[in-house]
Amino acid sequence: MVKLYPKTSLGMGLVYISGGIAWLIVMGIAALWFRTILLNPHTNPTVGYAISPLYYFLVTLHGMSAMYIIVEDLSLGIFAYALHKSGMSVVHFRTLAILFWVLNLAPIITFAGGPITGWYMYPPLALQTQSWLNYHSSALIGMAYFFLFLNSLAAILASLVMFVDAIKTRPKEAKIPIFAAYAMMFAGALIFLTEPALAAGELWYTLYFWANVPVNPLTWVVLFWFFGHPVVYYVPFTVFGGLYALIPQYARRPLYSERWARWNIILLFTFSMLAWVHHLQTFPLPVYIRAFITPTTLILAAGSGLTVLNLALTIFYSPTGYNYKDPVGFAALIAYIGFILAGLQALILPLNITNVIVHNTYYVVGHFHLMIWTIILVGSIAIVLDMLRNQMGAKLDFSSLGRGFLFAGLSMWTVGAFLTGYTMSYAGYLGLIRRWDAYPVKFLPFMDIMSYGAMIMGLSFVFIALPIVLTMIRVGIPIFWTPTSGVITSPGITMNTQPPSSGTPSITKEVSANADNNNVTKLK
Repeated sequence: MVKLYPKTSLGMGLVYISGGIAWLIVMGIAALWFRTILLNPHTNPTVGYAISPLYYFLVTLHGMSAMYIIVEDLSLGIFAYALHKSGMSVVHFRTLAILFWVLNLAPIITFAGGPITGWYMYPPLALQTQSWLNYHSSALIGMAYFFLFLNSLAAILASLVMFVDAIKTRPKEAKIPIFAAYAMMFAGALIFLTEPALAAGELWYTLYFWANVPVNPLTWVVLFWFFGHPVVYYVPFTVFGGLYALIPQYARRPLYSERWARWNIILLFTFSMLAWVHHLQTFPLPVYIRAFITPTTLILAAGSGLTVLNLALTIFYSPTGYNYKDPVGFAALIAYIGFILAGLQALILPLNITNVIVHNTYYVVGHFHLMIWTIILVGSIAIVLDMLRNQMGAKLDFSSLGRGFLFAGLSMWTVGAFLTGYTMSYAGYLGLIRRWDAYPVKFLPFMDIMSYGAMIMGLSFVFIALPIVLTMIRVGIPIFWTPTSGVITSPGITMNTQPPSSGTPSITKEVSANADNNNVTKLK
């Protein structure tokens, strides 16, 4: 009999990850498509006016699929795996499977309408029927926003259900393992506390088109950015929990300070919901609000810096050196280093004096895309590879061909990402405005370099995706996997290497016997 939905936490994690991968392909195609448009600055007004609607639709599709679908899919998939890895469990499998399909299929109705509003959907542009290529009546546009509302509602409920499952299956006599703790707060609580603001905005737009309910632009912008800023942390901060588990494993020693990591949850969680105001720096804000923006943003950055320091000391004090020759260890290290280099670009952004120079330019685009390409995508890849290794069990490991594909893909991806990201930021520093298809001709060489970098990334994604996707659909196993003696773990790190059973697994709980030395005892 065909299984309608998985009945293991690992299986549920792979389901949500598969949705993220599918939409990642859609997002990538949209990006490469509008990159071809940007290779011509369209100084001819006739040509420019004809191509611009397609360009803005592709930009909208790119942004919406990333922020409304991929981010939620990846974070929830990693959340489910964090429970599996920590000896906890998903409980409501059927509910989460239904919510997965709503989350991933509902936006298709919206995209079929051809929105050119941008993922941020600012009024009054997003309230004009001319902002849709295919939907032109109030009924259809209202329907499009309603299906976006269903997408947000599914993400909220999925994060809440998984959070409740985590509470039910948490260790009774010990702390929640660090990976699961981060997942619970950032793929769980942060989503169901902040995404309702987006859902409210989308429902408000629906009522505008269906019942002529007036929309206040300023209130809508506040609602949107209360979601729009934390959404960029759903995956990175969840990945932090994964790196806290993986990097010690490949450094062959316990995490330098688990206490730092746990206290950092409070700092990151709190200030990720306070720093959203910095998205309004070009608004005519009062001085006291501008004074609020810089310290809150810098404190949030300090929390990320504490993670960087904690992992750096873990690697530095490794007794045998960090094992970067393993694909999982290599991907985790690339995500970690990439996060540092991408974060350096952001240091000038919280300062009002310097922000005004680069606000709404490609400088910002380069910064957040490098964050996406490193800590979000490469960090998620590290966790997904660990998921697949757990799924295959201790008897199989990556073959030499599988390792070659992964190392080649990750290396090419890193080169393409930094070539594109830093070119974007430099062009932005020189004055290239974002979302501007009819840009000055002098920026054409920069667009060429960005496109070359994007093509390198597109090719590298094929190398990375082949062993991952084919393993997930159980094709090519003998090619990408080979028998092995087992997966080596470091002292103090517990790793579930048992292959998933055919039925619902018994819940294994890990209890810390001594929090200071990270000794772990398994109780069944």
